[in-house]
Amino acid sequence: MLDALTTRMVLASVTLAVLVLFYVGTYRRGGSRYAAWWCLALLSAGVGTAAYLFNGTSLQGLMNPIGNLLSVAGVGFVWFAARAVRGEKPVWWLWGVVVGVTALASALDSPSEDVWAGGPVVLGGMSLSLGLAAWEISLVLRERKTLGPRGHEDGAKVSLLAMEVASTGLALFYVARVVGYLTIGPDDPRFEAWMGTSITTIALTVVLVVATFSMSEVSHLELNRDLRIRAAYDDLTGLLTRGEFLATAQKHSQGGATPRYAVMADLDYFKDLNDALGHAAGDRALRAFGAACRKAVEGHGIAGRVGGEEFALLVEARDLEDVRGIASEISRTYADAAPIRLGTPTVSYGVSEVQRGESMEQALARADEALYRAKRAGRDRFEVAETRAA
Repeated sequence: MLDALTTRMVLASVTLAVLVLFYVGTYRRGGSRYAAWWCLALLSAGVGTAAYLFNGTSLQGLMNPIGNLLSVAGVGFVWFAARAVRGEKPVWWLWGVVVGVTALASALDSPSEDVWAGGPVVLGGMSLSLGLAAWEISLVLRERKTLGPRGHEDGAKVSLLAMEVASTGLALFYVARVVGYLTIGPDDPRFEAWMGTSITTIALTVVLVVATFSMSEVSHLELNRDLRIRAAYDDLTGLLTRGEFLATAQKHSQGGATPRYAVMADLDYFKDLNDALGHAAGDRALRAFGAACRKAVEGHGIAGRVGGEEFALLVEARDLEDVRGIASEISRTYADAAPIRLGTPTVSYGVSEVQRGESMEQALARADEALYRAKRAGRDRFEVAETRAA
């Protein structure tokens, strides 16, 4: 078996190489919090392992405690990375207690003479942090019933499961090291053979590679998810984009006992608002109208922005009077919320009942014709489309 010095050099080199690759290939592309924590974990592990290379030299008394502190702190960053995947914040007080006790125990236990200075505390801190990381990852797997779109979901679950197994296994290994340290001592040949520096370094290297791959997979999944969300929702209003609205509305336009109605809405005199008060005021008006649409259709419809100041809705309603009521509610909410206005802002509507076998494009086209009748008739009106001929 390789000696401790060689394995530590290998681990330090591998850790720092993986850090560079992960930073360039994953963190810089996504910039997620958990990727940032993982970079810190890799950096701490690499520098901490390099610090142990000074064992047996005149710098051992300084570098050995530093290695202990960075090792425990780095595993704490693994825990923080796992929490970040869940959207949770770091638990700084617990991390600070573990790192502080580790540093104190290492400094007070004759580090210049004993390479195992603070041994039980260091091993205990490692096992605790690894156990917490494994627990957080298990919570991710429980809470996220859907981790991504079909095709990505299985890969994400396998990656997280692999990271959970690796973290749990390593945590149990460190628990065994604590027990072995306290029962037979680190100088016993059995401890060195089964739980010594060389075998531990090999285990850390394997877990490091597995966990980094898992973090990369999850980071790429989240980046793809963010891109899909940005493509599906309008940045300004938070409503569905045209393509996403049409696709979603088509799925829900047919079936069920309650009629579906396609609604086209257009903000009246929007160009005059932009010309008089500037595009910032126009943007505020669009945001206000988007919020009014979301509130009015929540639970029984969807809304999307399909043009500059044009919006589309698909709603379930008993009859046209209910749809007229929804439109009136949207107009009232919009008029009350629009922060800058020229008089009272108004909206024109065109509506068509989605007929059996009719596509959403056809239903919206009829609603659009009704909308233009409303605009030609003087705006601030609610017009109903003619029924499509059979």
